[in-house]
Amino acid sequence: MKNILIPILLAITAITSCEVYEQDDYEEFYVLESYLVANRQLPFVRLSTTIPALDFYDFEETAVSNALIEVHLLETGPESDIDQIFTYINSQQGIYISNQEHTVLPNRTYQIQINFPDSQDIITAHTVVPDTFSVLGGVQDSIVYQSSEQLEIRLSESSYPGRQNIFVFNAISQDPVPDKLTPFYADRYESSDQKEEDLEQFANNSSGIINEGNFEVNGDGSITVKYPWIGIAFFEENKIVANTLDDNIYDFVRSQQVQLGGSTLSPGEIQNVITNINGGIGVFGSVASDTVETFVKRPTL
Repeated sequence: MKNILIPILLAITAITSCEVYEQDDYEEFYVLESYLVANRQLPFVRLSTTIPALDFYDFEETAVSNALIEVHLLETGPESDIDQIFTYINSQQGIYISNQEHTVLPNRTYQIQINFPDSQDIITAHTVVPDTFSVLGGVQDSIVYQSSEQLEIRLSESSYPGRQNIFVFNAISQDPVPDKLTPFYADRYESSDQKEEDLEQFANNSSGIINEGNFEVNGDGSITVKYPWIGIAFFEENKIVANTLDDNIYDFVRSQQVQLGGSTLSPGEIQNVITNINGGIGVFGSVASDTVETFVKRPTL
């Protein structure tokens, strides 16, 4: 089955620039963004700075292109010695790529270290890469939308140190056009003032965070997910992608949801987004991922 990484995190800079902006005081922070994927090549690193909350954001205007970046594979955990060092080069404004080939190892710890030739600033972070897993089956080649036959996904057993797995599922339409929207999303689309933006969002429809404890555990240690119909935004060909998250992405996403209105707390009580970056803000995180395809049929009248 083909692995596809889903862009789980959106508008990091916009959110984090607001988080450090208080009244009339503003302090600039570095913003780091990079996501390792188990069994993939090392990812690019995106580096910029924050801007005041009310200023227009343009990545090229905030990009940092003079950094010295290394990613370290550690021997065991976060405090252990370095096993391997991978250096990065600036490929375009604010974007860095590794000049060495390396397949990201599951269940291992990676550390990023960023220095600057003209200052004493240093940025560090680490991530523990989730264990890999596979979609074992349970997904029908085709299924009738909202039929009594539930869309199910069976995932192989996997683990993450110190806690249950945390998942995000995405349904990605292969032809996201308005006349293929399922009824719930068609109604939202027709009443929307931002049709183009909404259609793009519906095309990659996220489940949000789901804890493994909510799933049915099978005798062989695998788990079965009953995929809700509300997660399907388009008829016909869809890719269903399962992602298991490291602590850094999990912390960012759950705290981001509060920032975006997923809480009953008043604005003065809402905590800042959790970023787990030393010397800056943003995300240096990791996921494991697997994908299957299904064809969602229109119900017969």
